[in-house]
Amino acid sequence: MTMAGREFSEPLHQIRAIHIEVESILQSLAALHDENPCASCTHVCCKEVLCRESVDSDFLRFVLGPRVGDYSENDGWHVPGSGCRLGYGRPLICYEYFCERFDTQEVKVTRQLSRALKTVYASVFAGQHMLVVEDINRISANKLRMVQGRLEALRDLANRALRQALKERLSQQPGNGHAVTSQ
Repeated sequence: MTMAGREFSEPLHQIRAIHIEVESILQSLAALHDENPCASCTHVCCKEVLCRESVDSDFLRFVLGPRVGDYSENDGWHVPGSGCRLGYGRPLICYEYFCERFDTQEVKVTRQLSRALKTVYASVFAGQHMLVVEDINRISANKLRMVQGRLEALRDLANRALRQALKERLSQQPGNGHAVTSQ
């Protein structure tokens, strides 16, 4: 399969699809936090220098696909007033970072899953993290299978965490399964 004039193996495309699923789950978990301080924060943590990893990394460019052309040299992916434009292909720091306003027990699972996403890609080529490998096509089939297995396990773990968080959220809602009687 080709993307942006380059050939990529089927295992890389499978990894890309699972990576996008994991990002989506992490974003869904973050959206469930009762108070999302990012929405009202006046000190924007997102900086172009952080966003740059998504266009400098061969793997994240591959994940982004044609969206990479939408990158702003001035603002990165940040849109003032609405936040990040990316649904996937974000630098991994975006999932690891939670400022002190997020320092709650509720964030603990999301933080652990975010850190696990980073470790999925450790030591895939010549001891390098996948995000710094200059040509991801050089990663061996065995390493790609290992990454895919790790990602699938993380996706399953993240899905369980999301289901649990949704279950807890629903149990806190009025009318949480108790019959409502009419008069």
